Amino acid sequence: MFAAAALAGSLVAAHTIAGTAPQATVQAAPTRPAPPTQEVLPRKAPTTVAPGSCLQCHDALTKQVIVHAPAADDCSICHTQQGKEHRFTLAAPGAALCTTCHTVTTPSDKFVHGPVAVGDCMTCHDPHGGANPKLLRAKGSALCETCHVEMKARLAESRFQHAPVPEDCTKCHNPHSSPFKYQLRSEGASLCFSCHKDVERGIAGAAVKHDAVTMGRQCLNCHKAHTADIRPQLRGATMPLCLKCHDREVAAPGGTLPNIKAWLAANPVAHGPIRQQDCAACHKPHGSENFRLLKQDYPPKFYSPFDPQNYELCFLCHQPDLVKVERTTTVTGFRDGDRNLHFLHVNRPEKGRTCRACHEVHSSTKPKHIRENVPYGSWALPINYESAEGGGRCAPGCHMPVEYRRAPKETPKS
Repeated sequence: MFAAAALAGSLVAAHTIAGTAPQATVQAAPTRPAPPTQEVLPRKAPTTVAPGSCLQCHDALTKQVIVHAPAADDCSICHTQQGKEHRFTLAAPGAALCTTCHTVTTPSDKFVHGPVAVGDCMTCHDPHGGANPKLLRAKGSALCETCHVEMKARLAESRFQHAPVPEDCTKCHNPHSSPFKYQLRSEGASLCFSCHKDVERGIAGAAVKHDAVTMGRQCLNCHKAHTADIRPQLRGATMPLCLKCHDREVAAPGGTLPNIKAWLAANPVAHGPIRQQDCAACHKPHGSENFRLLKQDYPPKFYSPFDPQNYELCFLCHQPDLVKVERTTTVTGFRDGDRNLHFLHVNRPEKGRTCRACHEVHSSTKPKHIRENVPYGSWALPINYESAEGGGRCAPGCHMPVEYRRAPKETPKS
């Protein structure tokens, strides 16, 4: 559900300083030229060195894979000579020198990465050259981990990592500044959808959307941004995670959802997926075409004309013959001799009883999660089911008491 991964927290955000970009950005030296409209691209090392040039002595720069453009062309762009002696100083202090060419923040950026805010570009970049793009001192996430050692330890200890995390933190975080907390490149689910297009399309096209995807922290209600011990980046095992919200009544378009956590505690005879603690066996976590986020169609009413398509959800696990075969001694235990009582109740062209007429979908106090009663308009229609050896009996509000036995009674000997 898919959606789904979203990011909060940051490998590049531990040093985040909140504030506007003009407060955090060191102003350019007034004597320098205005920043160009395009970023200055790095150069390869020069193949020849002019006599008397700086590189004649500082030839180590020629051995770099990528060389900063001023270092390859004209050192005086960044360095100025003091007097007649062979002494040089920077043309401007710290980031004021870098920002004469490079614009790293914008007025809308409220959150600035710590090294940028204090004007220490060389924490991450080599001013002359190096082996990595953008003159970075290390590649990808390895650079971020040189400062974010706690995150590095978490990554080493976790079972699963969000794909961008070990590759490049900047896929989700702007390394300089951003309008969004933790220097995220966009806010909320829109960041996740920049990669998870299939989840975005599924949610957009769903007739019923899970509130967890659209409210509060959105994707991060269920998923972790960086590391997790449960796939796909879940904050916990499926059922405990669902019950963090479904531990109270929840308003829904189709009616108020009950407190599922309290219901399960009071009704210990559970449906198979509940025993396996797998809510996603029946429900889609992001959105669905069916009510209650169900994976397949399931009749919402007490009565429904029989159509196999109405029971596609149940047939994900149960044999279709359960309601298709009139006579059997193997398909179901709910039979009178070989007369299939599921077929009798469900397989009708009009007023077929749906599964919900007798069974709770989550759990009950009865075997086979049989209901105590079922809503029938304003009446709680009783089921009055009793299990017995070799069969059972029920005395519901819809007919007189009836007993069934899987094997015929033996005729008493005279």
